[in-house]
Amino acid sequence: MTTAQKWIGVLLSLVLVGVSAFNTVLLLDQKDQLETAQGQISSLQSQLSQAGTDISSLKSQLTAVDGHLATLDGQVDELLKLSTAQVDAIASVMASVVYIEVDYYDPSTGERGTVSGSGTIMDSRGYILTNRHVVENATHVTVVLPNKQIYDADDFWTDDFMDVAVVKIDADGLQAASFGDPANLKVGDAVALGYPLSISPLDGGMTVTAGIVSNLENWFFIDETPYFDVIQTDAAINPGNSGGPMINLQGQIIGINSAGILDAQNMGFAISVATARHIYESLVADGSYSQPYLGIDIDDYYDDISGFPGAEASTGVEVLDVESGSVAALAGLRDGDVIYQFNGQAVTSFSDLLRFLWRMNAGDTVVLETERNGIERTITITLDERPLSSYYI
Repeated sequence: MTTAQKWIGVLLSLVLVGVSAFNTVLLLDQKDQLETAQGQISSLQSQLSQAGTDISSLKSQLTAVDGHLATLDGQVDELLKLSTAQVDAIASVMASVVYIEVDYYDPSTGERGTVSGSGTIMDSRGYILTNRHVVENATHVTVVLPNKQIYDADDFWTDDFMDVAVVKIDADGLQAASFGDPANLKVGDAVALGYPLSISPLDGGMTVTAGIVSNLENWFFIDETPYFDVIQTDAAINPGNSGGPMINLQGQIIGINSAGILDAQNMGFAISVATARHIYESLVADGSYSQPYLGIDIDDYYDDISGFPGAEASTGVEVLDVESGSVAALAGLRDGDVIYQFNGQAVTSFSDLLRFLWRMNAGDTVVLETERNGIERTITITLDERPLSSYYI
Protein backbone atom coordinates (compact mmCIF):
# COMPACT_ATOMS: atom_id res chain seq x y z
CA MET A 1 0.00 0.00 0.00
CA THR A 2 1.32 3.36 -1.00
CA THR A 3 1.61 6.34 1.28
CA ALA A 4 -1.17 8.10 -0.64
CA GLN A 5 -3.49 5.19 -0.12
CA LYS A 6 -2.77 5.22 3.60
CA TRP A 7 -3.64 8.93 3.85
CA ILE A 8 -6.82 8.39 1.90
CA GLY A 9 -7.81 5.63 4.36
CA VAL A 10 -7.07 7.88 7.30
CA LEU A 11 -9.14 10.68 5.79
CA LEU A 12 -12.04 8.34 5.11
CA SER A 13 -11.91 7.09 8.71
CA LEU A 14 -11.96 10.67 10.00
CA VAL A 15 -14.93 11.47 7.76
CA LEU A 16 -16.81 8.44 9.02
CA VAL A 17 -16.02 9.35 12.64
CA GLY A 18 -17.22 12.92 12.00
CA VAL A 19 -20.40 11.73 10.37
CA SER A 20 -21.03 9.34 13.25
CA ALA A 21 -20.38 12.07 15.78
CA PHE A 22 -22.64 14.45 13.90
CA ASN A 23 -25.40 11.84 13.79
CA THR A 24 -24.94 11.21 17.49
CA VAL A 25 -25.19 14.92 18.28
CA LEU A 26 -28.20 15.20 15.99
CA LEU A 27 -29.93 12.27 17.68
CA LEU A 28 -29.20 13.69 21.14
CA ASP A 29 -30.62 17.05 20.08
CA GLN A 30 -33.75 15.40 18.65
CA LYS A 31 -34.14 13.41 21.88
CA ASP A 32 -33.94 16.61 23.90
CA GLN A 33 -36.46 18.24 21.62
CA LEU A 34 -38.74 15.19 21.91
CA GLU A 35 -38.50 15.20 25.69
CA THR A 36 -39.17 18.92 25.73
CA ALA A 37 -42.16 18.43 23.43
CA GLN A 38 -43.42 15.58 25.61
CA GLY A 39 -43.06 17.80 28.68
CA GLN A 40 -44.96 20.55 26.95
CA ILE A 41 -47.64 18.10 25.87
CA SER A 42 -47.88 16.78 29.42
CA SER A 43 -48.13 20.35 30.71
CA LEU A 44 -50.82 21.15 28.15
CA GLN A 45 -52.70 18.00 29.09
CA SER A 46 -52.54 19.03 32.76
CA GLN A 47 -53.73 22.52 31.84
CA LEU A 48 -56.56 21.05 29.73
CA SER A 49 -57.53 18.76 32.61
CA GLN A 50 -57.61 21.72 35.00
CA ALA A 51 -59.58 23.71 32.44
CA GLY A 52 -62.06 20.81 32.21
CA THR A 53 -62.36 20.80 36.00
CA ASP A 54 -62.86 24.57 36.02
CA ILE A 55 -65.48 24.28 33.28
CA SER A 56 -67.31 21.55 35.26
CA SER A 57 -67.17 23.76 38.35
CA LEU A 58 -68.54 26.69 36.36
CA LYS A 59 -71.32 24.49 34.98
CA SER A 60 -72.22 23.42 38.54
CA GLN A 61 -72.21 27.04 39.66
CA LEU A 62 -74.39 28.01 36.69
CA THR A 63 -76.77 25.16 37.53
CA ALA A 64 -76.91 26.37 41.13
CA VAL A 65 -77.52 29.94 39.92
CA ASP A 66 -80.31 28.66 37.66
CA GLY A 67 -81.81 26.87 40.66
CA HIS A 68 -81.62 30.02 42.79
CA LEU A 69 -83.15 32.05 39.96
CA ALA A 70 -85.99 29.52 39.65
CA THR A 71 -86.54 29.71 43.42
CA LEU A 72 -86.52 33.49 43.28
CA ASP A 73 -88.99 33.41 40.36
CA GLY A 74 -91.24 31.15 42.42
CA GLN A 75 -90.99 33.43 45.44
CA VAL A 76 -91.74 36.47 43.29
CA ASP A 77 -94.77 34.65 41.83
CA GLU A 78 -95.98 33.80 45.34
CA LEU A 79 -95.51 37.39 46.48
CA LEU A 80 -97.44 38.61 43.44
CA LYS A 81 -100.22 36.12 44.21
CA LEU A 82 -100.32 37.23 47.84
CA SER A 83 -100.45 40.86 46.80
CA THR A 84 -103.64 40.20 44.82
CA ALA A 85 -104.99 37.25 46.85
CA GLN A 86 -107.68 39.22 48.64
CA VAL A 87 -108.89 40.93 45.47
CA ASP A 88 -108.90 37.63 43.56
CA ALA A 89 -110.74 35.83 46.39
CA ILE A 90 -113.45 38.50 46.51
CA ALA A 91 -113.83 38.53 42.74
CA SER A 92 -114.25 34.75 42.63
CA VAL A 93 -117.23 34.72 44.99
CA MET A 94 -119.04 38.04 44.42
CA ALA A 95 -121.40 36.61 41.80
CA SER A 96 -122.58 34.02 44.34
CA VAL A 97 -123.57 36.42 47.16
CA VAL A 98 -127.28 37.33 47.12
CA TYR A 99 -129.59 39.76 48.89
CA ILE A 100 -132.59 38.25 50.69
CA GLU A 101 -135.69 40.24 51.64
CA VAL A 102 -138.27 38.61 53.89
CA ASP A 103 -141.86 39.49 54.72
CA TYR A 104 -142.63 37.82 58.03
CA TYR A 105 -145.39 37.18 60.55
CA ASP A 106 -144.50 36.22 64.13
CA PRO A 107 -147.42 34.21 65.51
CA SER A 108 -146.16 34.55 69.08
CA THR A 109 -146.42 38.35 69.01
CA GLY A 110 -148.71 39.00 66.04
CA GLU A 111 -146.00 41.23 64.56
CA ARG A 112 -145.62 41.66 60.82
CA GLY A 113 -142.76 43.33 59.00
CA THR A 114 -139.94 43.13 56.51
CA VAL A 115 -136.32 42.26 57.22
CA SER A 116 -133.33 41.60 55.02
CA GLY A 117 -130.21 39.53 55.02
CA SER A 118 -127.71 37.85 52.77
CA GLY A 119 -127.01 34.40 51.39
CA THR A 120 -124.59 32.42 49.24
CA ILE A 121 -125.43 30.34 46.17
CA MET A 122 -123.90 26.91 46.88
CA ASP A 123 -125.47 25.04 43.96
CA SER A 124 -125.95 26.25 40.38
CA ARG A 125 -129.58 24.99 40.55
CA GLY A 126 -130.51 27.81 42.96
CA TYR A 127 -129.83 26.49 46.45
CA ILE A 128 -128.77 29.32 48.76
CA LEU A 129 -127.17 28.96 52.19
CA THR A 130 -128.18 31.52 54.83
CA ASN A 131 -129.09 31.90 58.52
CA ARG A 132 -132.31 30.59 60.02
CA HIS A 133 -132.97 33.95 61.69
CA VAL A 134 -132.98 35.62 58.24
CA VAL A 135 -135.99 33.62 56.96
CA GLU A 136 -137.68 32.51 60.20
CA ASN A 137 -141.47 33.05 60.18
CA ALA A 138 -141.28 34.18 56.55
CA THR A 139 -144.49 34.58 54.57
CA HIS A 140 -142.66 35.62 51.41
CA VAL A 141 -138.98 35.51 50.45
CA THR A 142 -137.44 37.56 47.63
CA VAL A 143 -133.91 36.98 46.36
CA VAL A 144 -131.95 39.58 44.37
CA LEU A 145 -128.84 38.39 42.55
CA PRO A 146 -125.75 40.61 42.15
CA ASN A 147 -126.73 41.12 38.48
CA LYS A 148 -130.02 42.63 39.79
CA GLN A 149 -132.22 39.72 38.69
CA ILE A 150 -135.10 39.25 41.14
CA TYR A 151 -136.61 35.88 42.15
CA ASP A 152 -139.44 34.84 44.44
CA ALA A 153 -138.20 31.91 46.48
CA ASP A 154 -139.81 28.56 45.68
CA ASP A 155 -139.22 27.22 49.17
CA PHE A 156 -136.94 27.39 52.18
CA TRP A 157 -135.93 25.02 54.94
CA THR A 158 -134.58 25.81 58.41
CA ASP A 159 -132.82 23.79 61.04
CA ASP A 160 -134.82 23.66 64.28
CA PHE A 161 -131.77 23.93 66.52
CA MET A 162 -128.92 25.68 64.70
CA ASP A 163 -129.00 29.06 62.95
CA VAL A 164 -128.78 27.58 59.43
CA ALA A 165 -131.28 27.65 56.56
CA VAL A 166 -131.50 26.98 52.83
CA VAL A 167 -133.52 29.05 50.33
CA LYS A 168 -134.43 27.65 46.87
CA ILE A 169 -135.08 29.77 43.79
CA ASP A 170 -136.19 28.54 40.37
CA ALA A 171 -132.97 29.17 38.46
CA ASP A 172 -130.18 27.19 36.84
CA GLY A 173 -126.66 27.83 35.64
CA LEU A 174 -125.90 30.13 38.56
CA GLN A 175 -122.35 30.66 39.75
CA ALA A 176 -121.92 28.64 42.93
CA ALA A 177 -119.35 29.18 45.65
CA SER A 178 -117.37 26.30 47.15
CA PHE A 179 -116.91 25.14 50.74
CA GLY A 180 -113.50 25.39 52.36
CA ASP A 181 -111.87 22.50 54.22
CA PRO A 182 -112.66 22.71 57.98
CA ALA A 183 -109.31 21.03 58.70
CA ASN A 184 -107.55 24.11 57.31
CA LEU A 185 -109.37 26.62 59.52
CA LYS A 186 -106.87 28.66 61.50
CA VAL A 187 -106.22 32.13 62.80
CA GLY A 188 -105.52 34.36 59.79
CA ASP A 189 -107.06 36.51 57.09
CA ALA A 190 -110.79 36.45 56.38
CA VAL A 191 -113.25 38.45 54.28
CA ALA A 192 -116.96 38.97 55.04
CA LEU A 193 -119.41 39.76 52.24
CA GLY A 194 -123.07 40.70 52.35
CA TYR A 195 -125.73 43.38 52.08
CA PRO A 196 -125.93 45.24 55.41
CA LEU A 197 -128.52 47.88 56.30
CA SER A 198 -130.96 46.66 53.61
CA ILE A 199 -128.76 47.97 50.77
CA SER A 200 -129.59 45.55 47.97
CA PRO A 201 -127.93 45.17 44.54
CA LEU A 202 -130.70 47.45 43.27
CA ASP A 203 -129.49 50.19 45.64
CA GLY A 204 -125.77 50.01 45.07
CA GLY A 205 -124.34 46.59 45.73
CA MET A 206 -122.71 44.53 48.41
CA THR A 207 -120.34 45.45 51.18
CA VAL A 208 -116.99 43.72 51.64
CA THR A 209 -115.07 43.89 54.90
CA ALA A 210 -111.71 42.31 55.62
CA GLY A 211 -110.20 41.23 58.90
CA ILE A 212 -108.43 38.59 60.92
CA VAL A 213 -109.82 35.32 62.24
CA SER A 214 -108.87 35.68 65.89
CA ASN A 215 -110.59 32.77 67.62
CA LEU A 216 -112.12 29.40 66.75
CA GLU A 217 -113.34 28.38 70.22
CA ASN A 218 -115.81 31.05 71.38
CA TRP A 219 -119.42 30.12 72.15
CA PHE A 220 -122.61 31.89 73.20
CA PHE A 221 -126.43 31.78 73.01
CA ILE A 222 -128.66 34.31 71.23
CA ASP A 223 -132.38 33.98 72.07
CA GLU A 224 -131.84 30.32 73.09
CA THR A 225 -130.08 29.54 69.80
CA PRO A 226 -126.68 27.99 70.51
CA TYR A 227 -123.52 29.10 68.75
CA PHE A 228 -120.73 26.75 69.74
CA ASP A 229 -118.87 26.16 66.48
CA VAL A 230 -118.15 29.77 65.53
CA ILE A 231 -115.35 31.81 63.98
CA GLN A 232 -114.54 35.16 65.58
CA THR A 233 -113.23 37.92 63.36
CA ASP A 234 -112.61 41.65 63.50
CA ALA A 235 -114.12 42.09 60.02
CA ALA A 236 -117.18 44.30 60.38
CA ILE A 237 -120.44 42.29 60.43
CA ASN A 238 -123.43 44.62 60.50
CA PRO A 239 -127.19 43.97 60.51
CA GLY A 240 -128.04 42.56 57.10
CA ASN A 241 -124.69 40.77 56.73
CA SER A 242 -126.32 37.73 58.36
CA GLY A 243 -126.30 34.72 56.06
CA GLY A 244 -123.54 36.09 53.84
CA PRO A 245 -120.28 34.23 53.40
CA MET A 246 -117.03 34.53 55.26
CA ILE A 247 -114.27 33.44 52.89
CA ASN A 248 -110.57 32.66 53.03
CA LEU A 249 -107.95 33.99 50.62
CA GLN A 250 -108.67 31.10 48.24
CA GLY A 251 -112.24 32.37 47.82
CA GLN A 252 -113.71 29.38 49.69
CA ILE A 253 -116.56 29.59 52.19
CA ILE A 254 -115.29 29.09 55.74
CA GLY A 255 -118.35 30.34 57.60
CA ILE A 256 -121.78 31.98 57.57
CA ASN A 257 -121.80 35.54 58.94
CA SER A 258 -124.22 35.36 61.85
CA ALA A 259 -123.73 37.96 64.56
CA GLY A 260 -121.86 41.05 65.62
CA ILE A 261 -121.58 42.48 69.12
CA LEU A 262 -122.86 46.04 68.84
CA ASP A 263 -121.48 47.10 72.24
CA ALA A 264 -117.95 45.97 71.31
CA GLN A 265 -115.61 47.06 68.58
CA ASN A 266 -114.75 44.70 65.74
CA MET A 267 -116.15 41.48 67.19
CA GLY A 268 -118.13 39.48 64.65
CA PHE A 269 -118.99 35.80 64.47
CA ALA A 270 -119.65 33.29 61.70
CA ILE A 271 -120.91 29.72 61.99
CA SER A 272 -118.05 27.44 60.98
CA VAL A 273 -118.29 25.58 57.68
CA ALA A 274 -117.56 22.43 59.71
CA THR A 275 -121.06 22.63 61.21
CA ALA A 276 -122.88 24.52 58.46
CA ARG A 277 -121.95 22.30 55.52
CA HIS A 278 -123.51 19.03 56.64
CA ILE A 279 -126.66 20.83 57.84
CA TYR A 280 -126.89 22.52 54.42
CA GLU A 281 -126.44 19.21 52.60
CA SER A 282 -129.11 17.53 54.73
CA LEU A 283 -131.60 20.39 54.22
CA VAL A 284 -131.05 20.23 50.46
CA ALA A 285 -131.45 16.45 50.37
CA ASP A 286 -134.29 15.97 52.86
CA GLY A 287 -135.67 19.39 53.79
CA SER A 288 -134.69 18.77 57.40
CA TYR A 289 -131.73 17.94 59.60
CA SER A 290 -131.65 15.58 62.57
CA GLN A 291 -129.27 16.85 65.22
CA PRO A 292 -126.90 14.17 66.58
CA TYR A 293 -127.71 13.19 70.15
CA LEU A 294 -125.93 11.39 72.99
CA GLY A 295 -128.40 11.94 75.83
CA ILE A 296 -126.10 13.42 78.47
CA ASP A 297 -125.76 16.60 80.52
CA ILE A 298 -122.15 17.76 80.86
CA ASP A 299 -119.86 20.42 82.30
CA ASP A 300 -116.16 21.21 82.31
CA TYR A 301 -114.02 18.91 84.47
CA TYR A 302 -111.20 20.57 86.42
CA ASP A 303 -108.11 18.81 87.69
CA ASP A 304 -105.00 19.92 89.60
CA ILE A 305 -102.04 21.07 87.52
CA SER A 306 -98.98 19.01 88.40
CA GLY A 307 -96.21 21.16 89.86
CA PHE A 308 -98.49 24.14 90.49
CA PRO A 309 -100.11 23.71 93.95
CA GLY A 310 -103.59 25.21 94.14
CA ALA A 311 -103.89 25.67 90.35
CA GLU A 312 -106.49 23.85 88.26
CA ALA A 313 -107.24 23.48 84.57
CA SER A 314 -110.14 22.10 82.56
CA THR A 315 -108.87 18.75 81.33
CA GLY A 316 -112.05 17.06 80.15
CA VAL A 317 -115.84 16.92 80.36
CA GLU A 318 -117.72 15.51 83.33
CA VAL A 319 -121.01 13.70 82.76
CA LEU A 320 -123.49 15.22 85.21
CA ASP A 321 -126.50 13.17 84.17
CA VAL A 322 -127.39 10.46 81.66
CA GLU A 323 -130.88 10.36 80.21
CA SER A 324 -132.57 7.05 80.92
CA GLY A 325 -132.84 4.88 77.80
CA SER A 326 -130.56 7.14 75.74
CA VAL A 327 -127.85 5.76 73.48
CA ALA A 328 -125.26 7.00 76.01
CA ALA A 329 -126.97 5.05 78.82
CA LEU A 330 -127.26 1.91 76.68
CA ALA A 331 -123.55 2.17 75.79
CA GLY A 332 -122.59 2.26 79.46
CA LEU A 333 -121.86 5.95 80.09
CA ARG A 334 -122.58 6.89 83.73
CA ASP A 335 -122.87 9.96 85.94
CA GLY A 336 -119.41 11.07 87.04
CA ASP A 337 -117.59 9.69 84.00
CA VAL A 338 -115.00 12.05 82.53
CA ILE A 339 -114.73 12.25 78.73
CA TYR A 340 -111.29 13.29 77.49
CA GLN A 341 -111.33 12.16 73.84
CA PHE A 342 -113.96 12.24 71.08
CA ASN A 343 -113.03 10.20 67.99
CA GLY A 344 -109.37 10.64 68.83
CA GLN A 345 -109.63 14.41 69.37
CA ALA A 346 -108.74 15.85 72.75
CA VAL A 347 -111.71 17.18 74.75
CA THR A 348 -110.77 19.76 77.38
CA SER A 349 -114.12 21.57 77.76
CA PHE A 350 -117.82 21.06 77.12
CA SER A 351 -117.58 23.49 74.17
CA ASP A 352 -114.99 21.17 72.58
CA LEU A 353 -117.37 18.21 72.85
CA LEU A 354 -120.32 20.18 71.46
CA ARG A 355 -118.24 21.48 68.57
CA PHE A 356 -117.14 17.96 67.65
CA LEU A 357 -120.64 16.53 68.15
CA TRP A 358 -122.35 19.09 65.92
CA ARG A 359 -120.06 18.18 63.06
CA MET A 360 -121.54 14.67 63.11
CA ASN A 361 -124.87 13.28 61.92
CA ALA A 362 -127.47 11.11 63.60
CA GLY A 363 -126.51 7.50 62.87
CA ASP A 364 -122.76 8.18 62.95
CA THR A 365 -120.64 6.14 65.34
CA VAL A 366 -118.33 7.89 67.80
CA VAL A 367 -115.65 6.54 70.11
CA LEU A 368 -115.28 8.19 73.53
CA GLU A 369 -112.23 7.75 75.73
CA THR A 370 -113.42 8.09 79.33
CA GLU A 371 -112.26 7.69 82.89
CA ARG A 372 -114.25 6.40 85.86
CA ASN A 373 -112.68 6.23 89.33
CA GLY A 374 -109.21 6.26 87.80
CA ILE A 375 -110.00 3.46 85.34
CA GLU A 376 -109.90 4.28 81.63
CA ARG A 377 -112.68 3.00 79.39
CA THR A 378 -113.43 3.15 75.67
CA ILE A 379 -117.12 3.58 74.87
CA THR A 380 -118.55 3.31 71.35
CA ILE A 381 -121.90 5.02 70.69
CA THR A 382 -124.11 5.27 67.60
CA LEU A 383 -125.61 8.77 67.70
CA ASP A 384 -129.38 9.15 67.97
CA GLU A 385 -131.65 11.94 66.70
CA ARG A 386 -132.08 14.82 69.16
CA PRO A 387 -135.62 15.17 70.56
CA LEU A 388 -136.84 18.73 70.14
CA SER A 389 -137.82 19.11 73.78
CA SER A 390 -134.67 17.66 75.33
CA TYR A 391 -132.13 19.77 77.20
CA TYR A 392 -129.60 16.97 77.00
CA ILE A 393 -127.02 16.87 74.23
